Amino acid sequence: MTIPLATIATKTDFVERAPREEGQCHADLYGPTVAPFRSRVRNISTSGMLIDSPAALRIDDVLVARLPGVGEIICTVARLRNGRAGIRFSSVIDLAVYRRATMHVV
Repeated sequence: MTIPLATIATKTDFVERAPREEGQCHADLYGPTVAPFRSRVRNISTSGMLIDSPAALRIDDVLVARLPGVGEIICTVARLRNGRAGIRFSSVIDLAVYRRATMHVV
């Protein structure tokens, strides 16, 4: 499933930050103002993730992230620092589903 760009561009509410755990995969991301890219997930929680950041990202960019087991989720760039981006999800994800999907991912 691909989330329509018109839906992505109008998303304004996102979930509050939750405790993080180590990431174990890569995420595919795209958005109305960002070309599709793949990034390593450094850490993840039910509310967001930290990824390696391409130079083209800006604070408040709205994206769609495709995560193993989770599928596609609308998110926004909350912070940029030292080549990494803090990403906040629009809804809470199920980390148990993510963990099962990434158990054998290197």
